[in-house]
Amino acid sequence: MLRTQGRARRRAPRTLALDSLEDRRMMSGPGTLGAEPPAIVSLIEFDTATARVVAEGAGRVQLTAIRTGDLSSPATVRARTVAGTALPGYDYAALTTTLTFAAGESKATFTVTIGDDSIAEALFKSFRVVLEDPQGGAGLGAVSIATVNIKDDEPASLEPLTLLDFGASGLWTFTTSEGFRKILDADPQAVVASSNRMAYIDLGVRGLWQWDALRGSRRITDADPQNMVVVNDDWNRSEDVLLADFGSGGLWRWSESRGWSRLSEVDPRAITVDRQAAYIDFGHGGLWRYGDALPWYKLNDLAPESMAAADGVLFLDYGASGTWSWAANQNWKKLGDSNPQGLAAAAGVLYADMGPTGLWSWTGNVGWRKLTDADPRSMRIGGDKLFVEFGEFGLWSWSAKSQFVRLSSTAVDSFVPSLGGDRLLVDQGAAGLWLWTSAGYRRLNAANPDSVAVTG
Repeated sequence: MLRTQGRARRRAPRTLALDSLEDRRMMSGPGTLGAEPPAIVSLIEFDTATARVVAEGAGRVQLTAIRTGDLSSPATVRARTVAGTALPGYDYAALTTTLTFAAGESKATFTVTIGDDSIAEALFKSFRVVLEDPQGGAGLGAVSIATVNIKDDEPASLEPLTLLDFGASGLWTFTTSEGFRKILDADPQAVVASSNRMAYIDLGVRGLWQWDALRGSRRITDADPQNMVVVNDDWNRSEDVLLADFGSGGLWRWSESRGWSRLSEVDPRAITVDRQAAYIDFGHGGLWRYGDALPWYKLNDLAPESMAAADGVLFLDYGASGTWSWAANQNWKKLGDSNPQGLAAAAGVLYADMGPTGLWSWTGNVGWRKLTDADPRSMRIGGDKLFVEFGEFGLWSWSAKSQFVRLSSTAVDSFVPSLGGDRLLVDQGAAGLWLWTSAGYRRLNAANPDSVAVTG
């Protein structure tokens, strides 16, 4: 082996002078750095920006791409499906295809196969079709992404799915059309449901699991969360975003398309969400807002005693410093000096349990308004309604339209409203589990669940 000693002499790099654009073209060759891109003479896009709605039983959906501009030469573009809440291989057949426009041709049509099954799922599930890689002097127009919403055709998909943890008897689902179905033999530590008819199940040392009616249960991590919430814009049928607090392991985000990612190494003290954002109390680390389309934003150095959010407005109880609200378009606003015992919010209305001084509401137009002298024992939001339990005075609903409506004349152990507020699961203790709708009460089971979650 030959060895060299000392510093090796470096050869000076040879420099080529490219004196003209023509020289650069000759050096770079076709399709490499330095080549001029072909001029765009036509645009390709979908024929409509409106989301397409197709029935599950239709079997397929047809999409059309149009080309405008100079059509004298042929052009191509690639069309590709992208999963959303609808999943390839289950709800539709994944497709990647090249659309070819002959000279003079302005339209290309293709189809995506839609899957049909007998399983009740979310009423609507969506996927996207994207246009990309246009060739032949073509570019992409403004509508290069099409959304397809698949409407489920099973009757049970029209109503919320209820998940009930019966302890050692396992985890069950219930709908009025299908009755009770056992989906898991294990006893969960916690269950969170989403408007996409999915559930997230904390099985302790067995990890965190996701469940849906189509695929059943599957483990998404071995770790055991301390708390979890789902951020989901149910109006836009977007996929679930799960925020999971793993204590000293920090705060993590999970979704079907992106998997796990750590958001913070700090252990949050509390999380509340509305449709598009999460508000996270990090204790001494302050109060922050997080959203996928929003950067982390620190709202305050001080942590609140409690908070509630709805439609982009965050309401906060700062104890002796009073009750406050925050919104991106108004920043901070002090609502009053009172220190509520509990908060709930819906459709721009704050409901505050003021203890012995009763139940109050606050709106931007009216300000504070006393609803009743009674002291709530618990309250929850369903749709635009407030459901409130007054102990011996019973269970009531309240809305601006109907005011107070009595739902039960006696105290109940617990209650869970649906997201839309059109039904209520009521645990009546020794009297069993009951379902309330506008048609009245129906007894579901003599047994009392440990916990209840409702998907819609």
